[in-house]
Amino acid sequence: MNRERTPHSLLYGFIAAAVLVFAAGNAAALNVVTLREEAFVKGPQVALGDVAGVEGAEAEAMAGLELLPAAAPGSVKRIHASMVRSRLVSAGFSPEDFEIAGAESVTATTLAIELTREMLVDDLRRFVENEMPWDAADATVDIDPPLNGLTLPEGDLTLEWKPAAMYQYLGKGTIRGEAVVDGQVREVVYCQVNVQAYGDVVVASSDIPRGAILSRGDLSVAKRPLSTMRNGYYGDPEELVGMVARSTIFPDTVLTSRHVMPRRIVKRNQVVTVEVRAGALMVRDRALAMGNAAAGDIIMCRRMNSKEEFQGVVREDGIVEVH
Repeated sequence: MNRERTPHSLLYGFIAAAVLVFAAGNAAALNVVTLREEAFVKGPQVALGDVAGVEGAEAEAMAGLELLPAAAPGSVKRIHASMVRSRLVSAGFSPEDFEIAGAESVTATTLAIELTREMLVDDLRRFVENEMPWDAADATVDIDPPLNGLTLPEGDLTLEWKPAAMYQYLGKGTIRGEAVVDGQVREVVYCQVNVQAYGDVVVASSDIPRGAILSRGDLSVAKRPLSTMRNGYYGDPEELVGMVARSTIFPDTVLTSRHVMPRRIVKRNQVVTVEVRAGALMVRDRALAMGNAAAGDIIMCRRMNSKEEFQGVVREDGIVEVH
């Protein structure tokens, strides 16, 4: 049996329909922020979109809202729902326009790159072996590791090593390391290195008496750490053949300029032949040597008759040339 609708029932129907339409419109316009229990962020700031899913008409603007600075690389910050609500309101979003769902708080861990002490040493060793002027097969590289490894923000990482001024990759030295992430220096570390390069040096192969003229049989070549060598060591035995021992030299002694001297060709008060050249004209005379000299040395001489003194250069054949 059909009942007729009264005006009041029709009015109530219209009101109910309007309420449903209004509620549906509000539901479509409402932004929903769903917090995660755990999130991993790059930093240096934590945005809402890093720790929550955001849906609604203003989702993009809300997701980009920065909540707070991220924790140090590898560390954690806890972000509570109440703080998220407060940041949204302070950013100009009306409390009626959003709803926060999901977890009561988020554990936000900042992503990190971990460099252990061993990793730093390995990278520095590669740098030193590439930069040093010695063949890696003829050298040893000892590195004192830093006290700790490095924890760095995630990103494009490079290690840049810079040796101390004047360090020539021989013996002990300090090298500074900069950890650069995305073009920015994040950490600095200092490492002590000790490089020993081994090279060929000339050593005595037998006893060599004082005053003896060195021959090739007196000499041999051995590997020695170059950082321990005194200045003036020799690498080629031929450089020493014909030189004179300044003092007795024992076997396996590394020969330097302290052990040998050029053989004297001219002795003090010796009468020497002198050649004087003037263009195409050459005049020979005799003079008295005022000191001892080897080939190539400059020596003072005195004329036999006039006692006039002059300088000349001693040749291999003992003649003194005057230019």
